[in-house]
Amino acid sequence: MTWSFLAWSPDDSAGAVYDVTVPGVWEELLEFYAGGDRSRPLERIVAIAREHGVRSVVVEQRHLDPDWRSEHGAFHGRLFRRRPSVCHRWHLFTDDVPADLSRLRPAAYRGYVVLRPLPSTPVGRTMIAPPPGLEGAVRCEATERLSLFGHPLWITAMPFLSQDAEYLRCAHAVLWMVLRHAHLAHGLPRRLTAEVHDAALGGVIVGRQVPSEGLSVQQMLAGATQLGLSPGLMHLPTTREEDAAADAAADPTADPVDAAGRADPQAGRLSLRAVLCRYVNSQLPPLVISSSHAWVVVAYRRDPAEDRRVTLWRHDDARGPYLEVDDPFAEAEDAHRPWQTAILPLLPAIYVTAERAEAAGRLWFAGYLRRAADDEPVARAAAAGELTFRTYAVRSDQFLEGLAARGVDPALADLYRLAAVPEHLWVVEAVDRAERRAGRPDVVGEALVDATSSTHHEPLQEGLVALHGGRLAHRIGPDHGTRRDLHLDDPGHYRTGRPGQG
Repeated sequence: MTWSFLAWSPDDSAGAVYDVTVPGVWEELLEFYAGGDRSRPLERIVAIAREHGVRSVVVEQRHLDPDWRSEHGAFHGRLFRRRPSVCHRWHLFTDDVPADLSRLRPAAYRGYVVLRPLPSTPVGRTMIAPPPGLEGAVRCEATERLSLFGHPLWITAMPFLSQDAEYLRCAHAVLWMVLRHAHLAHGLPRRLTAEVHDAALGGVIVGRQVPSEGLSVQQMLAGATQLGLSPGLMHLPTTREEDAAADAAADPTADPVDAAGRADPQAGRLSLRAVLCRYVNSQLPPLVISSSHAWVVVAYRRDPAEDRRVTLWRHDDARGPYLEVDDPFAEAEDAHRPWQTAILPLLPAIYVTAERAEAAGRLWFAGYLRRAADDEPVARAAAAGELTFRTYAVRSDQFLEGLAARGVDPALADLYRLAAVPEHLWVVEAVDRAERRAGRPDVVGEALVDATSSTHHEPLQEGLVALHGGRLAHRIGPDHGTRRDLHLDDPGHYRTGRPGQG
């Protein structure tokens, strides 16, 4: 099906309001925008809207979407069968919106969906609030402000986009999602879909480029790099046995060095969730690649009763946003088997990977535990087999401004506050798992790592700029190596500084 121009824009009204509490209205909207075919992403969006209790859908009937316009100019506008250059955009509200659009309450807003004039693949740029079932999870997300008919609105979400199966494929879509999030959350330049397509052209190709038959891993890395990221690549455990062996080998109290005494931060002993959760912690949503598909991991949550059990959520451009993944090693669909490789979308100002940063922190804590007093919280957690680590990247100003709210000892906060720190830090938190399971403050120490320290030429611990282990804390000056020590008489637990929820 191809819509005529008049069928796609039936009148000159600015917008239309649909009362989706009326039986059959959601189905009519799905039927029209999917062009009589099935659109799994749009069905998933409607399911999430229903979970939110959406009552009204306001439709902008002539939305000028920059991403669709870029695709239209590069590809769709060159086809013999014409496609409109304007989109529709749904706005989702949990209250009743009057037909004259005189009242649009920001508190009732649950996001928007751009609908392209493409049958079966209509879902364009989307920002929809996470479903209620994701409350308390650690999520990658950002806040966008928009204006609708003179009313300012805000939505906090992880950006979503579906492929069109011609110009854009799944690899383009997931790159766009990560880049759009980086724009909203980290201030990188905005990148349109046609820019993503063009940046990934050439190199090691898997097939025809236009229409696209998909991208190779090399093209994805090159495209992400050209558009302002500094991506890393890591292979994931592909079997449950390999993953379990990685978990079993991860001893938080052991020195993470090889037989020659050198740092071995990758070591092949990382479980799938250990790799991915570090980057979700950091608001750096990792891209996962199987043998035939790609998606973005956007959230995770630990089981409160068994905190070693972690559930993941993904954005899958062909299936929809916020899809729960209970077990990556028991996927129902062939396209998701196996999880082979992760592309880690590091920012250009972050040279050190999460794995190397955590290895530096673990190495310091292993040394500290050899001399810590038995009654220190970090030592008690280690002795009980309850010590683990939580690693994340954060802007240093955000980290410093959040110290008081975390319950950090005021003297320790002052030590950190007056330290010379880079723009971004890796923070390696020593965590008491027993306190984490109980839902209480669980941090018993932390190592702050310079995110720009060398990954090859410097000793592993050269990048440490400040540390706290129990009764001991210190910071190290970057130019003169001046060390300022602090002794804490009564060290306790404090809350995590990890970005995001959960």
